[in-house]
Amino acid sequence: MTGWPGGHASEASLLAVRSGLAEPLADLRAQTRHECPGRTAAIIDARIGQMITGQGGLEPFGELTDAEQAVVAVAEQFLLDAHGVDDALMARLTASYTPAETIAIMFQLAFADGFTKLRRVMGLPSDHQGGDD
Repeated sequence: MTGWPGGHASEASLLAVRSGLAEPLADLRAQTRHECPGRTAAIIDARIGQMITGQGGLEPFGELTDAEQAVVAVAEQFLLDAHGVDDALMARLTASYTPAETIAIMFQLAFADGFTKLRRVMGLPSDHQGGDD
């Protein structure tokens, strides 16, 4: 798919078209990423990116903890069908994370899903170097 409208070369240049959105979105994404415990934000970005683009994966993270495996399970179901994120999956997540951490993880899932899909539809390159999926 080619980039449209306007053939933007990056997510930042696309968002700059609506300059009032770019800075608040970047701030919210950075804050959400910061609030995620440990390496969960990076794990979410990697798994969502792999599922949408077919590139990357979780191998660089080595063995995942039980808590991180719960994050991956929720991320996979969230991407495939958010209606399938049921009480059992959420119980796995909340067994290891506080309510505030769980909310941050779910926000990170939403951002990773949405912005990875946005970049894909708009024909933009992956933004992994900035860690802001």
